[in-house]
Amino acid sequence: MPFFLKYIYPALLISTSQAALVAHYDFADGNLLDNEVDGNYTLSEFFDGSGAVTTNPDGSALFPGNDGTNEAYLETLGPGGSPTFTVSLWIKTDDWTQGSFQGIFSNNISSAASFSWQLDSSGGDIRVAGTGASTSTSAAALNTDSWYHFVVRKTSTDLELYITEQGAGTANLASSVAGSPGGLQYFRLGANRNTDSLFRMDMANVKIYTDDDVSIDSLLAEGPELIPEPSTSLLFSLSSIALLLRRRR
Repeated sequence: MPFFLKYIYPALLISTSQAALVAHYDFADGNLLDNEVDGNYTLSEFFDGSGAVTTNPDGSALFPGNDGTNEAYLETLGPGGSPTFTVSLWIKTDDWTQGSFQGIFSNNISSAASFSWQLDSSGGDIRVAGTGASTSTSAAALNTDSWYHFVVRKTSTDLELYITEQGAGTANLASSVAGSPGGLQYFRLGANRNTDSLFRMDMANVKIYTDDDVSIDSLLAEGPELIPEPSTSLLFSLSSIALLLRRRR
């Protein structure tokens, strides 16, 4: 096999795939704001009153949603109008029907409304609502307090919404429609476009790509990447060590 095909070409493929990943927010590392890919697209927190996005013991981010005085979300400027993109995130909540236009992820462009879109929970549906294209599916079948993998994918022709419960082997295409929802001018986690409807939820393992080539099943297989709970055997071992240390005194 020629040297180029055996070594150089595979390396180029890997580099191209990695380059499309522009943001990875892994809240389990204890930092809610940093981008694991590089120094670009670092998030900032915006809040009303005493509100704050916090970290759960399992490493997921807790968004307080709309409760009057404890509203908070995370935001950063994005790369701009991307011809194709993939937004992948893991969500868990105790209530999928919290109200109308409750923002999960949004792109807010005040000076170019045609590029503005949001992923939200509204009136019992999960929607991707955009000026250029919109699609939705009922939230009735979603289980509370279970992790779900959400993917919004913009291809060259369609807008696709995937919603898959953790543990499934294959991603579920919940709805799709021809057209473009907009771009990636902003990454707004936990708020709608108007910043007046916020979804109460836990969020984990957020990845944003500026293409539609990434395998949805591969993203699903990653899971929410939480901090594992200590096993019973580990806790027993630690207790045994502590007991031995006390006896030696």
